[in-house]
Amino acid sequence: MNNNAGAAPPPETGTTPGAGPVSNHQVNNEHQHASRGRPILIAVILLLVAGAALLVGWLPRQKRDAEVAARAKAERTSLPIVEVQTVGAATSDQQLTLPGTVTPLQAAHIYARATGYFERRYADLGDKVRKGQLLGLISAPDLDDIVSQQGSLVQQSRAGVESAQAAVRLQQATYIRVHTLVLHGILSQQDDDAALAAVQTSEASLQAAQQAVQAAQAAAAHAQTMADFEQVRSPIAGTVTARNVEVGNLVSATGAALGATPVPAAGPTGGPPTGGAQGGELFYVVDLNSLEVFVTVPEQYAQFVQKGQPVQLTFMEMPGQIFQGKVIRTSDSLSQQTRTLLAEIRATDPKQRLRPGMFGSVQMRYRAPNPGILIPGDSLITTARGEFVPVVKDGVVQMRPVHVGRDLGTQVFITEGLENGDMVVVNPNDLVKDGAHVNAKPAPAGQEGSEPKPAAGGGKGDTKGPQAQQNQ
Repeated sequence: MNNNAGAAPPPETGTTPGAGPVSNHQVNNEHQHASRGRPILIAVILLLVAGAALLVGWLPRQKRDAEVAARAKAERTSLPIVEVQTVGAATSDQQLTLPGTVTPLQAAHIYARATGYFERRYADLGDKVRKGQLLGLISAPDLDDIVSQQGSLVQQSRAGVESAQAAVRLQQATYIRVHTLVLHGILSQQDDDAALAAVQTSEASLQAAQQAVQAAQAAAAHAQTMADFEQVRSPIAGTVTARNVEVGNLVSATGAALGATPVPAAGPTGGPPTGGAQGGELFYVVDLNSLEVFVTVPEQYAQFVQKGQPVQLTFMEMPGQIFQGKVIRTSDSLSQQTRTLLAEIRATDPKQRLRPGMFGSVQMRYRAPNPGILIPGDSLITTARGEFVPVVKDGVVQMRPVHVGRDLGTQVFITEGLENGDMVVVNPNDLVKDGAHVNAKPAPAGQEGSEPKPAAGGGKGDTKGPQAQQNQ
């Protein structure tokens, strides 16, 4: 008999406790299905990720492109927008601002007329001097010798006059004797004529000797005059504002003070800096009690400047202070080089705060007969056919031909071509053409040109030079 009979069979592989038996064939099928489904799942996930990325990147861009295309289409089909400003006639009361320079009415550049060494100096920088006051002394021995020589020549000439006078007396006495003998028939008439000729000759010699004395005296006076130039004196009363010579400098008759230390730079008075040892003038004396301001008025404003016209002066060195003045004279003619009118202004300065050379601004008020209409300077269009200003009327651009008056730079006066209430295009572009349909809107603040504003400047070192500035 079989020993295993009646014994329970061993559990098969793959059985689960508590469950029924599972065959090997079923287990293998499950593994195969699982291995075939995993790549498909991964592929599906990848496709979903790629689709999501595509949607995230493409949809916003597609939306932006659609918006750009819509805006472009709207711009092509809509009217251009331009900024306009309503303009009007400017007031006839105008103000002209010009740069000016304070200049002394009386000033003296003192030069030397004697050649020698500068021996003594009696005045220095800032000293107040009187008219005729001695400023310095030049040592010129050669001039002194010439004066002495000419004095000796005068004495010699006078001695010659005395000798000629004695000769005349002798010839006159001789003629009297000879003439008496001729009357008695002792001497001939020839002797009488010879004696008379001798008298006339001696008298002519006397006149020549007297004229020689006058010539000698004139030469002596000239030498003394040149010697007097050894004394350097002030021709006016004022203040010494420059002193360009030192004791010991060799001074030439042309006014140059030559020393051992040349100073090539030019000073404010046209000569070298104060204290230099080389230059043109020895002293510069200025009368600070009589100062004036000179301004150059451009040709287009010259007609508004009249003698006696009141003006106001301001200076950067004294902010907030206004000096009153008036035009005392003009040149009454324009410079052919600069096309400007020179005006002289007398300023009221009781405290004597102004100094020569100061730079200031001069404000002149005047009444313009036809000031015109003030527009922004950028609104003016200049072409080969003339000057035009774009005006919007009923949504249509009109290129108005205009006549330009005064040009203030940022603003321009139009005397012909515009009317009160016209809407002028500010900063016109290429779309602004005659007959173009546009949408007009007011220009933002800061671009309007209804009131002229004076250009900043008027100070020292202004590169624009004397350009007219105006305030309405």
